[in-house]
Amino acid sequence: MRKYLNLSRSSERYLFINVSSISEKIFKEADFRNSHKSVFFDSKVDKKNISEYISKLNVKTIIIETSDLNHLPEKLTNEIIEAKLNGVQVYEIHEFYEKINGRIPLVKLNSDEYLVDDVFSIGLDYFDFVFKRAVDVIVSILLLPLAMFIILLGCLFVFISSPGNVFFSQERVGKNSKRFKIYKLRTMTKKHDGGYTKDKDDRLFPVGKFLRKTKIDELPQLFNVLNGDMSIIGPRPERPKYVKESVAENSYFDLRHLVKPGITGWAQVNLPKATPKDNLKKLEYDLYYIKSYTPYLDFKILLRTIKVVFTFNSN
Repeated sequence: MRKYLNLSRSSERYLFINVSSISEKIFKEADFRNSHKSVFFDSKVDKKNISEYISKLNVKTIIIETSDLNHLPEKLTNEIIEAKLNGVQVYEIHEFYEKINGRIPLVKLNSDEYLVDDVFSIGLDYFDFVFKRAVDVIVSILLLPLAMFIILLGCLFVFISSPGNVFFSQERVGKNSKRFKIYKLRTMTKKHDGGYTKDKDDRLFPVGKFLRKTKIDELPQLFNVLNGDMSIIGPRPERPKYVKESVAENSYFDLRHLVKPGITGWAQVNLPKATPKDNLKKLEYDLYYIKSYTPYLDFKILLRTIKVVFTFNSN
């Protein structure tokens, strides 16, 4: 887990006021449990002043869980305000989850019910889309001369080492659920089942493995960016089959299609070796990116992408 907040000071306690679904989701993270100590306060039962916890236990951060409450008592509200005025950091549980994980908390309460946050309000405004598109076009044009040289070399090595087409195209789902064809250098044998890539995948031929590790196989997607189907940065474009399965698993998955898919993205750099079991985390990262989009975040993702490429997908 990325330490977006400094959670490594074991002498400092984190005071959780009330606990429910999102708090429990945080506590399941082994790295979180091991990196600090938590203190719990139930506003419906506990009668002590939280100032006692703060002074005696060196509490520097308060996290408030309000998902199951309609109100906070005035006395407790005044105590939290006083603590904040005295320099204690105060977070609502959704905000805290995002800050420590770089993800939006998604909780499915049962098979047909979700815990609703402000996830429906996410999305880029018109200016963001225009600015992002301008950057995509400029960056793609600047990269194209070098990319074309590398793509041609990649084509040559694929042609020599594996019979079949040097390019691979496949239907994917883009912005507003519009379908388009994605282009890559082929990295797998001509005949395969089309399933998820797995560790030590025997469908990858030797040159294909190298192209995958270095991300050279992704370079033809610059043409997808130039024609407007993709962005340099955004959620990974998925096949219609997987989109259908993912939406059935979690309805929020379709919110990824509020923006254009990207060659790289927030989920990709945080989970470069993601497997199907990481689907929920990937979705949380994608929705966090859409909610928190800024040019600075895009720049940060580009730097992280360079690191992932040069460390061969290590995180």
